[in-house]
Amino acid sequence: MAYVALLAMVMTSCSKEDNPDSPDGPAGEEMVTLSFKGALSDFNRKVETKQAVDAPIGGCFEDADPAYVMAGVKDGGGNWVSGGYIKVDVIPITVDSDSDGNTNYLTFEAEELELEQGIYSLEYFAVYNSNDDLILMAPRSDNNYGPYSFHNFVDFPLPQEIDLRAGTKHYQEVEVLCYDEQDVQEYGYLFFDFEELPLTYICFFGNECDDDGRHRPSHFRVKVWEYPSIPSDLPVAFTDDNILVDDTNDYNNGENSGEEITQADPLCIPLPDRNGEGETWFYGEIWTIDAQGNETLIRRGDFTDEDTKDPNFEINGKQKYWHFREGPYCGEDSDPCLLSSVVEDWVQDFGTGVVSLTNLQTDYIDVDTNNDGDYTNADNPAATAPFGGYLITNDPSKYWSGFVGPNQPGDDGNMIVFDGSPDKSDRVIYTMETPELCAGDTYFLKMRVKDISSPDQNNARLRVRYRTGNPESGVTAGNFLIDPLVTDASSVWKTVGFTMTATEDGSMIIRIRDREEDNTGNDFAMDDIVLSNDPTILNGVNPANINPSN
Repeated sequence: MAYVALLAMVMTSCSKEDNPDSPDGPAGEEMVTLSFKGALSDFNRKVETKQAVDAPIGGCFEDADPAYVMAGVKDGGGNWVSGGYIKVDVIPITVDSDSDGNTNYLTFEAEELELEQGIYSLEYFAVYNSNDDLILMAPRSDNNYGPYSFHNFVDFPLPQEIDLRAGTKHYQEVEVLCYDEQDVQEYGYLFFDFEELPLTYICFFGNECDDDGRHRPSHFRVKVWEYPSIPSDLPVAFTDDNILVDDTNDYNNGENSGEEITQADPLCIPLPDRNGEGETWFYGEIWTIDAQGNETLIRRGDFTDEDTKDPNFEINGKQKYWHFREGPYCGEDSDPCLLSSVVEDWVQDFGTGVVSLTNLQTDYIDVDTNNDGDYTNADNPAATAPFGGYLITNDPSKYWSGFVGPNQPGDDGNMIVFDGSPDKSDRVIYTMETPELCAGDTYFLKMRVKDISSPDQNNARLRVRYRTGNPESGVTAGNFLIDPLVTDASSVWKTVGFTMTATEDGSMIIRIRDREEDNTGNDFAMDDIVLSNDPTILNGVNPANINPSN
C-alpha cells in the first residue's frame, strides 16, 4: 500500500506540472509582484545645487493629489509588458518616512505587474489626478529635447533597471517632477500612441478681437492628422477614426467670479518625428469655441515635423507658441506662419442665368457685350464669333452653331465656353488669386472640362500654372490635353485636379492657360471650379486626372 501511495504522489506531481488546466495553474517560474514607491523630487533645492540659472519648471498642478500612475515596463527582450502603458491606482502615504517634506505614495498591486523573475526596465512613469490631468512625471536621462536636461534634477532618472527576484515583493523607487506642458519636450520621452517614436512638439495660443478692438484670449480646439505620405497622395480621409490630436486649451470664462474672460492657457501637443524616414506631413485645423460651445474653423493647412522645429518658435532655447490672432483688429499671426486662414471652398459654377463674371481675368474676349447670355450679330454686327472669345451660357451652340447644343450629359446650368485662337500661344483664359497663406501651405484646385466641338476635331491643350513669392516664382502644376483625361460618370465631362504649394508667405496667383496653337482645337467648356486649402476636395477625382502631364 505504501508503494501504491508513493506511486500515486509521483503521478499526481507529474500531471500537475504538465497540465496547464490544473486548478493550481501551469507549473513554471514563481511570479514576483512589482509595485512603485514614488516621491516628489525637491526640485528647488536641486536647482540651487546644480547652479541652474533659469529653473524651467513652475509650480505643481492645482489638484496635485495622485490618483493613479501610467507606467511603461519592458522585459529583458525589449518587449512591452502587457503591450503598452499599465494603469495602477495610488495609495497615499500620510507619514513622511524619509523626513524630506515631499509627497510620498505607493501603488496598489496590479495583475499586469505580477511578473516572472528577471531583469526589467522602467521606461515611462506619469502620475495623474482624479480628473485625469497629468500632474507629475519621471524624467528620462536620454533623448532630451531642448537645453534643459530634467534628468539632472532627480537622483535616479529613467530608464531604471528592475531586478525581480523570486520570493520577494519588489518596490521600485521613482522620483517625479511637477509636470508643465509648456516644457513637455524636455522630460525626454519618445513615446507616442504606445510606440517608441521620437517626438516633436508645437504649442498654440490665440487672441480674438471684436469690432471695438478689444483683445481676449481664445478658447480653441486643435485637430491634427498625419498624411499617409505627402499631401499629393490622394485620396485622404480626416475623420475621428484616424485623428492624431483632438484637444482644447484650458479656459477660464469667469463663471466662478462673475468677471469677464481673463485667462486661457496655451495648448502644447506632441507629434511623431520619424527620423530617418524623411519629413512627416500633417494636416491641422484650429477651431475657435464661443461661449455657447459653438466651434468655428479659422485656420487649416499642412505642415511638417521640420516646420515645428523652426528656431523662431523658441526663445533662449525654450519652446514657444505659434500665436494666431483672429479678427480684423488683431494684427497678423506670429511669424513664421504655420496654418493659413480658411478658404471656404471657393466655387465658381457660373450660375444658371445671365452672369456678370467680375473675378475673371483673361486675355480672351468677352463676346457677350450686351450681357444677354448669347452671342449674336447685335453684339458685333456682321461678325462671326471671334477666335479667342468666351461666353457664359448653358448652350455652347449659342457661341457658334458648330458647337454642341444644350442639355448634354452632366450639364447642370451655365458653363464658360472658349473658342481657341491661333494668334497667340499660352494665353491666359482664367485667373484666380488666393487669400494670404503660409509658405509651404498647399492649395487644391479642381474643375470640370469637356470637348464642345462637333464633330470632334479638338486638341484642347491647357496649362495650369501658379506663382508665389517676391519676386514671383512660376511653377507648372499640369500641362495636359482634355481628350485623354478619364471621363466622369456622364462620359462627357472630365474632372481634373491640381496641388500647388506656396514658396513664400502671401497670396498665390493661379492661371489657366490655352497653349494650343491650332485654330481647329481648343474649343472646350469649363465649369465647377473649386479652390481650397482642404485636400479632401480632390477625393473622388481619378488619380490619372490629378496634376496631369500629357
